[in-house]
Amino acid sequence: MNAHAPRYRTLDMPGILALLSGLPDIAARLGGDGAQWTICEVSDGNLNNVFVVDGPHGGVCVKQSLPYVRVDPSWKMPLDRTFFEASYLRDIHPLVPGLTTRCLHFDPDLFVLVVESLSGHTVYRTALMAGAQWPRVVPDIATFVARATFGTSVLCAPFEHVFERQAVYARNTTLRRITLDLVLDDPYHDHPRNHWDDRRLDDVVGRIRASCTVRRVVDGLRLRFLTCPQALLHGDLHTGSIMATATDTRVIDGEFAIYGPIGFDCGMFVGNLVLRRFADPSPDAGRACVHDIHRFWNGFVAEFTRQWATAHPTPSDPSGPCAFFLPDAADASSRGERTPGPSQDPLQDLPPGRAAFLRAVFEDMVGYAATEIIRRIIGYAHTADFDVIPTHEARTVRRRAALVFAYGLLCHHGTHDGVNAAFGALAGQGEVE
Repeated sequence: MNAHAPRYRTLDMPGILALLSGLPDIAARLGGDGAQWTICEVSDGNLNNVFVVDGPHGGVCVKQSLPYVRVDPSWKMPLDRTFFEASYLRDIHPLVPGLTTRCLHFDPDLFVLVVESLSGHTVYRTALMAGAQWPRVVPDIATFVARATFGTSVLCAPFEHVFERQAVYARNTTLRRITLDLVLDDPYHDHPRNHWDDRRLDDVVGRIRASCTVRRVVDGLRLRFLTCPQALLHGDLHTGSIMATATDTRVIDGEFAIYGPIGFDCGMFVGNLVLRRFADPSPDAGRACVHDIHRFWNGFVAEFTRQWATAHPTPSDPSGPCAFFLPDAADASSRGERTPGPSQDPLQDLPPGRAAFLRAVFEDMVGYAATEIIRRIIGYAHTADFDVIPTHEARTVRRRAALVFAYGLLCHHGTHDGVNAAFGALAGQGEVE
């Protein structure tokens, strides 16, 4: 029981079915009656109970917050995370309707969220580990991040509307604290939540922690995470937060939603692409990783700038978004009003102000990608990517190489002038150190 939610109770499977039976729209979506429905628990994260319910006509996914971390009941948690996930879905679904799930119902007493079922989809990380090659996913995520962040920023909406949204997500302090600690703090000093299973990583961890440059860069990233509310972020956009098929991509699990720097979501996704590359040392995997990072960044820039080109106040709508970095006459003359072309640097054809804005997003992306790589190897929550490597020795070698690569990104943060400069070494053969 939670003191601030006196009607809350943890629902078992019969309780879930009883709840859905009392929701006419959900019951109609499932079809038949409760006796004809099947329910399966699919909880595999740290924070919630999750069930898939199927009926004669369709299915839904039901998520309920628990008053503790599911894998560690001694770690107490507030219940409001499903509220923030429901709010996030309602805010971004109009912007990315085919790239996430629809919020079908939220119960504020039981903290139960009901969304569309994706039972025909596979967790993207699982698919990658099985060798799937789904070329649509990366550009879909680029589009998702571009539209979701641009559409919730002052570049698109009146600042009054944006500030109202910011006030809502500013209350998501518990999950922001978890992100701040687990991603941007704990790995850089001794902490009981950190762990790794081979002492041969100790010297690299020591180098990371002893570096004044790394500490300065990570402190800067932490400060931006707390003080740069550019747009509404997913906040936990790794390959386990994506459900996909060969032809469809959906982003799920938005309970970490906050306002923050746009490059954070970009960096979380790119960092997980890099982790996957280190779990597969083949040259083909390296080249594919760099290609995917190019496709993500170029696709993000193309969609973000396309949205930006059409979002500006007009005489008939003076309350619209503020105009920022509009091309001036000199820009138009020197650039011939070109749209960004397929150049190696997708920013070179943009007006200088917009290019500078997106260059800062790129720098954030690189920095946050590095912190994601590090925390997934020595921090609290590791990923399964390396589990497919058959021997402990080989896993250690690959994890060490990933740590060294992330260390290099942080040591040279702010000096990379594009994807190749930051990530091109991943395409090489052998160890990337």
